Order: sequence, then structure tokens, then C-alpha cells
Amino acid sequence: MRHRDENKINALIQASFDLIQEAGLSEFSMSKLAHRAGVSAATPYIYFDNKAGLLGELYQQVRQELVTNVPEPDPILPVRAQFSSVMHAYARHFTRAPKHVHFMTSLAANPEYLPEKMRSEDSLLGPAMMVVIRQAYQQGQLRTDNLDLIVAQGLQPLQWLMQGRARHNLQVKDQEVDQLIELAIHAIFIDNVNGTIK
Repeated sequence: MRHRDENKINALIQASFDLIQEAGLSEFSMSKLAHRAGVSAATPYIYFDNKAGLLGELYQQVRQELVTNVPEPDPILPVRAQFSSVMHAYARHFTRAPKHVHFMTSLAANPEYLPEKMRSEDSLLGPAMMVVIRQAYQQGQLRTDNLDLIVAQGLQPLQWLMQGRARHNLQVKDQEVDQLIELAIHAIFIDNVNGTIK
């Protein structure tokens, strides 16, 4: 059995993120990857079956890091505070890994580059956000039960803002994240529930 060279694997992974950010998925190839990583043309195939296999494996890792690992909010908090908590956690994850955000976004928009069995795994909705949405739905606090619209009003604008700023080597300010979350709350949640403003 061949020894796994973690340095080469890490070089391939980082080169994948760099190449896709710089030139896009359509220009990505295993030969360009090997050249960028400084390894032989055969090396990527030692660790990955093919381009789709490589992209799929990295996509799963990145989605786990950015979406699935977002912690669930404190269930004692009001649902809007839980939503805000989860959105802030997404923002922290996205800020720490801008190349990963770009990578995930690129593949979500172009699932044909992924292995066929993974092509429907493109949602930004992770377990933590689903907990909040489920609770808000049960309490009758949502303007819609359409998950796509909820993502389009909250998570996608956050992703777009983070990615756009990262492209220009700029940081999103905490105040901007707060304002974006406040706008998302107004778009997603009903203002008046049981006669009171929540």
C-alpha cells in the first residue's frame, strides 16, 4: 500500500482552491492542478480517481466546514435571536475561509462538475438553520414555508456579500453583517405575531 504524502495532498487541495478562484471550473484540469501544486502529472490520480472525484471530495469537506458544522443556537433564545446567532456563525465561517466559499459557490452553481450522486447537495441550509426554521414554522412566525425563498433572503445575500468582498481583498464589517441579518429577519419573519411585535 502506498504511503499517503499529506504534504502533496494539501498542496493539491490548496492548488484546487486557487485555480478555481483564479480561472473558474471550466479551466480546471488535473494536469493544471499537478503543475500548480508542483507535483508530477500522475500524482493527483494517486489520491483521487478523477476530476469529479476530487471536486466531490473537496466539496463535501468544504460544505461540512462552512455549513454543516455551524453550531445550533441556544434553544432558550427567542427564534429571531436564534436566527441571528446562526447567521453570525455562518458569517464567521465564511470570513475565515473565503476561497472555500468561492469553491462551494462555484460548484453549487455548476453541479455538473460533481459526481452525479452529489448534484443535489447544493443548499446552504445546514442542520442549525433547519432547527431555527422548523421552530419558526411551528410558531407561525415565517412569511413563507418555501425554503428556497428563505435561503434567498438570508443565506445567499450573506454568501454573496462575503464572496464579493473577498474577491477584492476587503473585509465585511460587523455592522454590515448585523444590518444584513436585520434585513433578512424583516424579509423572512412576520412582523406581527399574536398582536405583538417580535
